[in-house]
Order: sequence, then C-alpha cells, then structure tokens
Amino acid sequence: MSSQLTSNPEHAAHGPSALAWARTIPGGIVPLALLLAGTWFLLTGLLEIINFGFRQPMFDQFKMYPNYLMLPFPDSVLQLENGHRPILPNLVQVAEAQWFSANQNLQLALGGGSALLMAALLAIAAWRAPEASLPTRAACVATSCIGIFWLGNARMLLHGSELLHVYLPGLFLLLGALAVYRAAQASPVAWMSAATGCCLCATFSFGSGIAAFPALAIIAWYSRVPARAIGILGLGIAVALVVYLWILPGDDGVRDMLVFRPIDSAATAMRWIASPWINAWLGFAEPPLYPWMASSASSDPIVHWLSVSANAVQSLLHFDNRRTGAIFVGMAGFCVAGYFLVRQAIRREPLAPVHCLVFALVLFVGAVAAIIGIGRVGNFSTLPDDVFADRYLPWSCMFWLGLGILLLLQADRSSRRARAAALVIALALPIGLMPSQQNWAGWGEAVYRIGQQAGAAAISDVFDARVFPDDDSAQADDVLRTLELLQQRKLAMFSIPGSGRLGERTGIGESSTDVAIWMDNVELLTDARTGLPGAHVRGIVMSGIRRTSKGGTLLFIDESNSIVGYALPSFVGKEGTTPRINMPRKRGFDGYIRNYSADQRYRLAVLDPDSGVSTPLSPIPSTTK
Repeated sequence: MSSQLTSNPEHAAHGPSALAWARTIPGGIVPLALLLAGTWFLLTGLLEIINFGFRQPMFDQFKMYPNYLMLPFPDSVLQLENGHRPILPNLVQVAEAQWFSANQNLQLALGGGSALLMAALLAIAAWRAPEASLPTRAACVATSCIGIFWLGNARMLLHGSELLHVYLPGLFLLLGALAVYRAAQASPVAWMSAATGCCLCATFSFGSGIAAFPALAIIAWYSRVPARAIGILGLGIAVALVVYLWILPGDDGVRDMLVFRPIDSAATAMRWIASPWINAWLGFAEPPLYPWMASSASSDPIVHWLSVSANAVQSLLHFDNRRTGAIFVGMAGFCVAGYFLVRQAIRREPLAPVHCLVFALVLFVGAVAAIIGIGRVGNFSTLPDDVFADRYLPWSCMFWLGLGILLLLQADRSSRRARAAALVIALALPIGLMPSQQNWAGWGEAVYRIGQQAGAAAISDVFDARVFPDDDSAQADDVLRTLELLQQRKLAMFSIPGSGRLGERTGIGESSTDVAIWMDNVELLTDARTGLPGAHVRGIVMSGIRRTSKGGTLLFIDESNSIVGYALPSFVGKEGTTPRINMPRKRGFDGYIRNYSADQRYRLAVLDPDSGVSTPLSPIPSTTK
C-alpha cells in the first residue's frame, strides 16, 4: 500500500516538506506533548473504568435482568430492548450471571477492552499514516485516545451494559473497515464476507450497528473492491433487516419508532452530531448545560475562559448555542465530511488503513445521525436538550474523532500555516477538555458510590428510594422485582460472602486493635417499601484497611450479636484529585441497618466467611437526626 501511495505525484511532492516540517520542531516538543496528552486521557479513562466501573446493576438493567433470569435460552437474549437488538451484549450478561454471579466485571472487561482496541487500532493506523509528519502523526494518535476515553462519555464508559452497547459495535465497525482494506488487496470475496460478518455482529450488538453496512459498502466502492464482493454486504443487510424487523420478538416495537418529519429530523441530526461541542465548550454559555459549568467558572481559569468564549459566541452571533448554534455546528461538520467523501468519490485513490478507519467512523456516525433523526425526533421535540445527553454522546464523538484525523492529515499536506494551525488546535484540545475530564471523573466516583449504597441497602433488606432508580430507565416495581430475582439466585450484591445471613446470630472473635474507623452520625430513614425504620451509616477506615478488605464482609451487629445490616466499600475516603492516575483502595464505606432502634447499641464488624466468625471493629455512633 505504501508503494501505491508514494507513487502518487501529490504524495511524492509532499514527502520532503513533511520531513522539513518535522525538523522545525525543536527537540520534538510538540509531538511529545501531544503523545503525553493522549496517553493521559487514555490512562485516566481506563483507570476510571477499573476503579469506578459500576459493580452493581444500574439504570435500565433493573428492567432487563428479569428477561435474562426468567426466560429460557435463547429467548433470554433475543428480546427487544428500547427498540434495539443487543443480542451479543445480552449473551455476555447471561454468561456473566451464569458463571460470574452477575458481578458486572465481565461486561466491564469486554466493553473496556473493546474501547481500548478501538483507540489502539486508530492510533496505530494513524501513526503509520503514509507521508505524514511526526507532529501530525502524534496529533492523530492523541485525537484517537481523547476521542474514545474523554470522560464526557463517563456514563457509557462506566456502565457495563452501555459500554458494550457502544464500543462493541464500534470495534466491529473498525475490524470490518480493515477487512475491506484487505479486500482491495487480495481475496475480495473472502475479506468482504468477513466484513459482512463484522457488520452483522455490530447490528446485533446495538441498533445503530446496522449503519456499518452502508459505511463499509461506500469504503469498498472507494477502494475499487469488485462489485460482486460488495454485493455480499447487500445480502448481509437484507438478512439483518428481515431478522431485525420481522422475525425476532417485538418487531412491531421497532417499526413503530420510525417517524418521518424530514425538516425536524435533519435539525435533530445536526444538533445531535454537534453534542461534543456543546458538552465541551458551547454549553458553558448562559444558561449552562450543567450546573458545574457555572459553579467552576470562578475557581478554574480554563472553565472561566470556556464560559467567556462560549458567551461571546452566543452574543456575537445572536443565537442560542444549544439551539441554532448546534444546528450550524452540525451542518459545518456534515459539510466538511461531505467534502472529503465527495473528493474521495471523484478521485477513487487507494485508501491507506487510517483512511479506511476514519472514513468508516464518519460514514457510520453520519448514518446513525440519520437514524436518530428519524427514530428519536419526537422525543427530542419534547425535551430538546436531551439530544446532548451523555447516553448519546459517544457516537457523535466518534464522528469528530474521524473528521479530526482527516483534517489533520489534510492540513499536513497543505501550507505551513495550515499545519501550524492544526497543531495549535490539537494542543489546545486536551487543555480545553481538562475541566470536563475532571468533573465527569468526579461524577463517576459519585455514581459508583450510589451504586454501592444501593447494593448495601439491598442485602440489608432496606429499600432506600434515594439510591434506586424510579424514572424512565426503571420504575420502583422493576427494581423490587429484579432485587427479588437476584436474591433468589444469589447474584450481584447477593453473591457477596455472608450476605444471606441477615438476622442470624454470628460468632464473635476478639475485637480488632489494629483497625481505626471514623464514622459519621447515623442517618435515620424510613424503608420506602415497608415503612419500617432504618439507618444509613457511612464511615472511613483510617488504618488497617488490609484487615477489613482482605476477603472479609463488613456488617453491623446488635447487642445480641445478630446481623442487622451490611456495608460495602463505596468511596476512596482520602484526599486526591480527579481523574485519578492510580488504583487507590476504597477506604470509605456505606451501609444500612434494618429496623434501627435508638435504644440498641450497634457495632461494625468484619465477617470471615470461612469461619463464620465476626471481628468487632467499632461501635456505631448515635443519631442526631
């Protein structure tokens, strides 16, 4: 492939200037800075998944688990979910429930691995971009890492099932694009069959995956793959549509989502594609998209600059950034993408791997935008700002990731001024995204804690309505039903050793002298299900963390040594900045006491599941509420 590209006069003419440009960078400072920035975003994103990926069922999983647990296989994985057919993610969740007690770790590992492979494929292909200068290749690598692991996408990166729904189809798309690249070299039928298999896997990983078919078909046509081989993709999408729309259960629910309002759909698609710009910059204008954008402006100089510049754009152009502004940003993105796509259609030049990958992303997300515009236009007409919601954000990030790499490579082949401007923007990007990386990392830690609180409440038989969903994602009845199923099967939080001993008396060992515990005053509450009194207890293991975390289960015992509740590690409990670049122990814990009585004296203890003996750690403070 490299020989084909260097034989192009334009590439050959560009080569010496690229090398000359690289030599003008003193000591390689710019490439090094870009690579360090990309590495920082990648590491902080991965560590956020490892440290704070949700370990308890969350959000709409409370609606989905009854299907996985009650229906026979394969019906358990074939059901319609919010208009989608996530069969492969469902298989992972069913396998995880069967073999790993629904502990969420398999989903997080496979989903996080898919995101990491996406970033790696893009970064490696960009680093090997033919004739690109060193600074530009470094900028493309940084863009690949930032586009995937920006924590503006924390909601999808930290929730196991959502992680699979986004990055599994994304990975199959990129693998399919590489298969198309190989099909242009040799064995087109075999490689296009592989690409079709990748598209089918993407389709049955999440509904948007169907867009992989047209995206790869266009790339195959660009690459001069024989028509009979491209026809395999046509056969694949026909099969996928028939199965998706008419064979699998709930097919009426898919067709009923389609609404045809062309103008509204186009505006919705453009606002949706502009979401990263709103979340990272233009949404800082008054009124801000999120409260933290206003509260941080006085203390963070980067946030202050983002706020001032976003308000200036809104004032100068006399329109609302989140309405008309987003439409113009989305339109600009589509126009620039259209320029590259039309130019490639006219030239039909051989594509390098990096171009196959980024064209695949741009085409894929463009098609997803059309699907969103048609399928969600009613929802977004009612709730306009929902188009910028975190559950949709990763897809539009992939569009700008692909378009950004195309622009960087184009600028590298243009004038010196264009290259310099592109590199300045590439250097400014991680700086501008730093506040959102920090704030969304903090959000991830907070929601992780809520999930752990919910787990502790469930195994303590206390229904604290504040920590369980009761909204469109899942109603309270869904939560209660799922908790009952999980308890019956000893899954998720109910698989924790000793969690089934609530109400039993436990053997008591000698009190521990090497553990120091700080606990806040007990917070009284009323069980939302039974109306009985309960208590929320939070604390921090100040010293002796190994004693409490090594295979033991934190619990509460009363004066008769009966187990009356449990606690789970839920927060770090030490000073530190977010996002974290280490793997800290979670010294903080949250727990619940069932049927709390102010007349009783309670103690925190750690249960040894093997011996069944509990070691008292500290008395529980009294309540002031």
